[in-house]
Amino acid sequence: MAPSRDRPPRRHVDDLGIFGIPGDVSPWDVRFDVDDAAFCEPLGNGRYRFRVWTEPDLNAASVVVRDEFGITEWPMEPIGTRRFTIWEAVVGPLPPDAEFSLAFQTHLGRPVYATPDGISVAVERLDRWRLPNRAEIDVPAWAKGAVMYQIFPERFANGDPANDPEGTVPWGTQPMPIQFQGGDLLGITGRLDHLEWLGVDVIYLNPIFTSPSNHKYDTVDYFSVDPAFGGDEALSELVAAAHRRNIKVILDASFNHVHPRFFAFADLVSNGERSEYVDWFEVHSWPLSIGYRPHLIGEGHPMRRWLERWPAETGLPLVELEGEGRPVEPSYDAWYGVATMPRLDLTNPETRRYVLDVARYWVREFDVDGWRMDVARYVDPDFWNDFRAAVRDENPEAYLIAEIMGDAGSWLQGDRFDATMDYTFRSLCLRFLATGEIDGVEFLDEAARSVFQYAWPVTLACQSLISSHDTARFLTEAGGDAWRLRLATVLQMTMPGMPGIYYGDEIEMSGGNDPGCRGAFPADGDPASSETARLVRDLAILRRTRPEMAHGAWRPVDAGEDFVVFERIGDLRSLVAVNRAQTTVTVDIGTGWAEVGFGRGRLDATSITVEARSAVVVLGD
Repeated sequence: MAPSRDRPPRRHVDDLGIFGIPGDVSPWDVRFDVDDAAFCEPLGNGRYRFRVWTEPDLNAASVVVRDEFGITEWPMEPIGTRRFTIWEAVVGPLPPDAEFSLAFQTHLGRPVYATPDGISVAVERLDRWRLPNRAEIDVPAWAKGAVMYQIFPERFANGDPANDPEGTVPWGTQPMPIQFQGGDLLGITGRLDHLEWLGVDVIYLNPIFTSPSNHKYDTVDYFSVDPAFGGDEALSELVAAAHRRNIKVILDASFNHVHPRFFAFADLVSNGERSEYVDWFEVHSWPLSIGYRPHLIGEGHPMRRWLERWPAETGLPLVELEGEGRPVEPSYDAWYGVATMPRLDLTNPETRRYVLDVARYWVREFDVDGWRMDVARYVDPDFWNDFRAAVRDENPEAYLIAEIMGDAGSWLQGDRFDATMDYTFRSLCLRFLATGEIDGVEFLDEAARSVFQYAWPVTLACQSLISSHDTARFLTEAGGDAWRLRLATVLQMTMPGMPGIYYGDEIEMSGGNDPGCRGAFPADGDPASSETARLVRDLAILRRTRPEMAHGAWRPVDAGEDFVVFERIGDLRSLVAVNRAQTTVTVDIGTGWAEVGFGRGRLDATSITVEARSAVVVLGD
């Protein structure tokens, strides 16, 4: 991620006072963590990417390195926001024993010196950080900037009606929590031509393992593909067919919880405290049961319909509880107290070995290209270190993504996951384009802070989603206005990250929260006739022909009430302008731009005019 202009290092005699005078010791807000790769990222060959966040009143910044050759000041490039200035510099090569501090100037020209212990009047002998002992962040090259397509298998296509579960309803029926419409893996294989045309690089499949539910996050057998999805052979055929089109396939699972018919829990139900799997779960009291408080579960309570099903599904009795507490309390630890999802104890070595064998098996035997891990935050954190090592031992290029909402930084240091599902991006798009809660200035401000939240290889591999199987579809959130969906899709396809198209968004499917967001992809019609689908295809082609659109640095350019403008910078430059207003907007973008590569706009000598409710990509050199 090269800076947009050259800032050569400068030599100094000493660093006791890099500006020659004592520093201002006011409590300036300087944010830097040498142990976080977002702030100090090894790039290989002794080079590092440094990043510092400061309050805006600091208007110059440098990394000051002390090594055997003396003192070197490396000026940093500012990326301004309203709340912070984010400073970056690529420094080095540096020897392993190099030490460093940080130097700034205030808006009044006074120096500010930052050390491991905070703001100081000068940099003394012990006032320097040491370079971290950390390897380069190892994110698979193919994942950076790839276009992802997420599929809920039960609702994408029915390729083989013969394997439909008993009671399957007609395709396209209003989705319900307990319902099957017949989608399977053969149906996905049959739609690969559409995905290839769309420009998809990787398919993310929601869970496919044997389970009684349509979502299959309550797994019964991790070593078999559900027969209703076509079994193991159907997965082999799908992966092989996708790979022939240079499309990767990643699988989804929850290693946090299982279904009660999972062999270990079923043995616990049968044998109680004598079960050899008693340490695979956390049991609060014996005998196993599902406690409930009738006085808290009235006729309209959402738990009521499940209580009627759970005894048969779990093999456990219902026990009435008195007093205050949760409406439902199983006598064992379960995900959010849901009785049909008992939680695995992954601190137990035997349980951990079993789950790691599952992770290895599908990568080794079926050539899948990685994993998306459900509810990763709920699992004992050190498990993910073992998980990464196990999967990467089978395939060093496997991609590992976690479902973590909010700040996922501690999971993204190169020793657990490669990326996360970027729900922050979804929130920004909703607030700017669906609800109008924020203007373009605030969007660009928050986008800048989000883009620089993680190490750069991680940012490029995070799933930039606007809809998912757990959220209402963007089109529904946007009140059915397709132009809002299209502008959000432009942002998906042009901001740093892995654009995550949720199946059907490209043909403008609608749907509310679960189960509404899990509707059936239409069996008839031409998906290519959708304007949004053609938009995805055109921008996917642009990402492949203009590498900066997928991998280049990101820099904010301008914003107003209803528009945002930013650049992607690599060997070439591209500029993206998005206008939500009902009128055209003209923005000064300077010189060096050659043509409009996408969208409706007029390029003049130093400005771009963007039509109402549209977006353009301008190509430079």
